[in-house]
Amino acid sequence: MAFNEDRHILNLTDSELEDLIKKWLAKVADTYVGFERPTASADMGRDAVGFLTTRRYDGDWHNYQCKHLKAPLGKAEFVIELGKIFYYAGQGEFMLPTKYIFVCPNSAVRDVKKVIDRPSLIADFLIDNWDAYCLNGISTTSCPLTQALTTAIRTYAFEKVELWKASELVERPKMRAVLHEHLDIDPGEAPRVRAADVPEDVADEESAYVTQLVAVFAAASGTPFTNYAEVVANATYGHQIVNARRRYLERQAFRRHFRDNLPASHIDNVDEDVHETVIDRYHALGTAPLYERLTQIMGVAATAQVTGALGRHNRVTPSVKQGACHHFANVGRMPWV
Repeated sequence: MAFNEDRHILNLTDSELEDLIKKWLAKVADTYVGFERPTASADMGRDAVGFLTTRRYDGDWHNYQCKHLKAPLGKAEFVIELGKIFYYAGQGEFMLPTKYIFVCPNSAVRDVKKVIDRPSLIADFLIDNWDAYCLNGISTTSCPLTQALTTAIRTYAFEKVELWKASELVERPKMRAVLHEHLDIDPGEAPRVRAADVPEDVADEESAYVTQLVAVFAAASGTPFTNYAEVVANATYGHQIVNARRRYLERQAFRRHFRDNLPASHIDNVDEDVHETVIDRYHALGTAPLYERLTQIMGVAATAQVTGALGRHNRVTPSVKQGACHHFANVGRMPWV
């Protein structure tokens, strides 16, 4: 995998970073039941919000505060943004968030990083700096530190405050899928499968296409092969059937590798592009000897042009394309016999 996504994040504008987080919230539907990106004039310290219940701000929610500064998150920004949440919660606008994430691609200055890493220090840090930054920095009217605000700050569990810098942001589940959907990022290499990695036993999931290949090689050799092991023992066709399984397994590994990092459509398009490349030749060879059809289709599949980021960055190996054909045979879409 090419680990260059953090550099792309550093090139985003403030608005683009907020939009990226909102799109990511929509992707992690198993975590959030809803999301919101409040307008700038009414954000009250909220850039992007993920709701954990249908009660929205009356229930558990996570606040994402995006600070795409050219410099690390500073003391003033940290104190003011936290102060906004406590102030407007005290005004009855919402319940306090159950998690507060500062999304800061350039990280934070030393003093801020220190208190985030030691949550027990945040309450004193916020209270001690309230008058300097929050008193006249939250609203057009003065926002003094009341006893109610002090109590809210003292009782809040500040271990819920996190800092995500660029290198950590890209590691969030499904974040790479969002990035690849909107940026032309090199998805990197998928793992390769060697012939030595092919298991001796055929898994039940593979039985359909392997059984078909046994019949293909039996027809080609004139030998009454009845199972996979008999073909493997043959000097002429043994390595061919093992190689066929290697290609099938490499396609599987390819899909597993990219499924959390790319939109599903990018991965599925590989199969569809291969299918469109070979299907006419497959039908034209309908009356040809089975072995001839197999070898010709393998040759054509290897040259298939793949669309999308995987194609542009040449990340689909010939083996993956050929493995797609064995997958088609396995599911009955393009059987070998």
